[in-house]
Amino acid sequence: MVDRILYVEIPVKNIPFSLNWYSEVLQFQKVWHSMEEKLAQLNLPSGQMLFLSETSDNTNANFSKNGEEHSVIGFQTKDIDELYNTLKKSGATVEPLVIDPEGYRFLHFYDPDGNRLTALCDSIGDEI
Repeated sequence: MVDRILYVEIPVKNIPFSLNWYSEVLQFQKVWHSMEEKLAQLNLPSGQMLFLSETSDNTNANFSKNGEEHSVIGFQTKDIDELYNTLKKSGATVEPLVIDPEGYRFLHFYDPDGNRLTALCDSIGDEI
């Protein structure tokens, strides 16, 4: 019935600012932006789409489970250390790297609008 996730849409306060942040910091490709619709599309090199939807509502793309905040979007990266350093340099809020019991490395961070995002490294690491 359903084959794959086509896109994810997240709330932002200022589309031009968020477009620049996602393209410069996370290296998403800008596809289009509609001021009238207050909507923009970015793509990853692998084709997945991320839509930014401008809103004045006090909301973000996070949820909580048993009092712990969770991300709605998880990305994959080949170099989690480079991503960590790039995010820190950009001024983003970045949590410490986490290694799960299997040895996979995770990174939780926030975009400028408070959307909590997660990245998982493709390869298993030995140390943080």
